[in-house]
Amino acid sequence: MTKETFTIDPNITNVLFLDDMEERHKAFVNRFGMNDKLRIWQVRTAGEAIHLLNRFNKHGWVFTQVFLDHDLSLEDIMCPPGGPSKVPTGMDVVDRICELPLKSQPPAAFVHSMNEPAAAEMVRRLQAVSIPTRWVPFHLLVA
Repeated sequence: MTKETFTIDPNITNVLFLDDMEERHKAFVNRFGMNDKLRIWQVRTAGEAIHLLNRFNKHGWVFTQVFLDHDLSLEDIMCPPGGPSKVPTGMDVVDRICELPLKSQPPAAFVHSMNEPAAAEMVRRLQAVSIPTRWVPFHLLVA
């Protein structure tokens, strides 16, 4: 097994974008773009997001913003907060963020899920650990 090289330029804004829908990834990148000062880390599953959060935490790096969806599978559309789901949801990512040391938590979070009850609970949990968080439905986020 080869050792992975993983470095972060402290002068670049690192954004985590979690969504299972490819068209949303394209719309987000088209809206905000990537350049020499902005790196968008695109993930499609809760596991991928948690893995990146853990890697950043291990190295002392922080995502400057996170954008989170809740329902991460077509079978889980409008899954109630805390309800059964086929795959881990954005709530699992929120719970991991809340467990991170304060220095590793993002200074800003946006929940873009169209699942309003789940989005409200995600916002509540992040705000409970003092992370400024807003719910912005995806269609408004990329408008």
